[in-house]
Amino acid sequence: MYNSIQHFVEYGIPQLEENQKAFMENPSLLGECAVRVKQIMLELGCQILSEMVEECNTMLEDSVKRKLHWQIKDRSEKHLLTSLGTISFTHTRFEHKTTGETAYLLDRILGLSPHARLSEDAKASLLEEAAQSSYEKASQLSGGEGRVSRETVMRHVRRIHVPSYKKEEGVEKRRVKYLYVEADEDHIALQFHKKKGDIKRWKGHGDNGQIIKLVYVHEGYEEAETKRKQLKEVVYFGGLYSGKENEKLWREVKEYIEGRYDKEAIEKIYFQSDGGSWMKKGIEMLGGSYVVDEFHMKKYVKRMLRITGEEGQGEEVMKYLERGERKKLKEWAQEKGKGLEEKKRKRLEESVGYLEKNWKGIRMRIKREEGVMGSSTESHISHVLSARMSSRPMGWSKEGAGKLSELRIYWKNGRKAEELLRGEKEEERKEEEEREYSAQDVIKWEKRSRKRNGKYVEALQATISRQTGMRMYFQAAITGICG
Repeated sequence: MYNSIQHFVEYGIPQLEENQKAFMENPSLLGECAVRVKQIMLELGCQILSEMVEECNTMLEDSVKRKLHWQIKDRSEKHLLTSLGTISFTHTRFEHKTTGETAYLLDRILGLSPHARLSEDAKASLLEEAAQSSYEKASQLSGGEGRVSRETVMRHVRRIHVPSYKKEEGVEKRRVKYLYVEADEDHIALQFHKKKGDIKRWKGHGDNGQIIKLVYVHEGYEEAETKRKQLKEVVYFGGLYSGKENEKLWREVKEYIEGRYDKEAIEKIYFQSDGGSWMKKGIEMLGGSYVVDEFHMKKYVKRMLRITGEEGQGEEVMKYLERGERKKLKEWAQEKGKGLEEKKRKRLEESVGYLEKNWKGIRMRIKREEGVMGSSTESHISHVLSARMSSRPMGWSKEGAGKLSELRIYWKNGRKAEELLRGEKEEERKEEEEREYSAQDVIKWEKRSRKRNGKYVEALQATISRQTGMRMYFQAAITGICG
């Protein structure tokens, strides 16, 4: 690291001074100044990282323990993309003296997979950018030579394993009177199912529609600092679940509730949705009280009025719902449907059918018994899924859509990609042995540089001096892989 600092003192600081001079001469160049400062500091960071890893490789080559079992076969230069930029270091390949196996031992110590081009932090940045914006923006992670391809981004997204909810041990269960479960779905278009060209088309339409499911559990609303209502203790679940997999989704939700809450304290679980068949499986498994979300209830009422040309009769139709007059609603629709063309009449029947099918949930919504609150499914679908996956024209593969939806849900739950990647790694490595830097070497450098760079060295001296006693843990890692 000290060579990097010395290089920065000799070359980086003069660049910063030149940048400062340009800014003072023309203060309107603040933006350009900021970009240049960022570039200089990132270069310093890359140099420090390169030197640190290079030193680790040197220690590995010099290790007596390594020499007992492994011999140097050849060396090459490795380039690794990090969140700071690309770092470069000597990449030594070793050969086992007994088995003939060849390996880059430093990669094993660093936790890098064979032929890895991205560090863990770079991969985390890539995944988060892919989840939030696009594969294209994620591919521009470091720009310039550090850029990766969209295909690389896509490959990393598809490889990631997003774990399901796990019960936290030793955490006291929460006690609430009411608990809310809301469910909705986002509709996306597929480019293909399993391979390109397997989508069947007829009359200009194709079987490329796909549903992404979203379920979230919360404790109701709470006032935020912005005075806007926000959900309390909200946790999201979802992804591409179909057929029998729906049960798996609801099992995850059930396990979460049982692990997080004292079920004896819950008086009622309110289940709010549009009443889709996959959602009713959740009601069955959770034992909640079904409440139709207000958006879909009003959506079908408005559709009925629009089809019949009775937009001004909204109050009359709503009275049927408020009074529970199911028969009168059906009679009204039959009367208004007379004389309509077949297509419109079918749409009217479908709308009435929806209201009849979900009558119990509609009555729960209208009666507004204690604990029933407004639904937020549409806004949450937009916030969690649609903003990335369906708000713009785009096509997906099933695998890509599934992984990205899981990644967005993981991210919306406040989790970081770094946690996700760490969770995929092996157990913590053994405690590493200590190693000291030579204080004598550092003092020599300080004396040599003091006269030339006095004012900067003085500023850095305290930090560097503190580091003379720094102990590093690396030899144990060598022992761990060399035996």
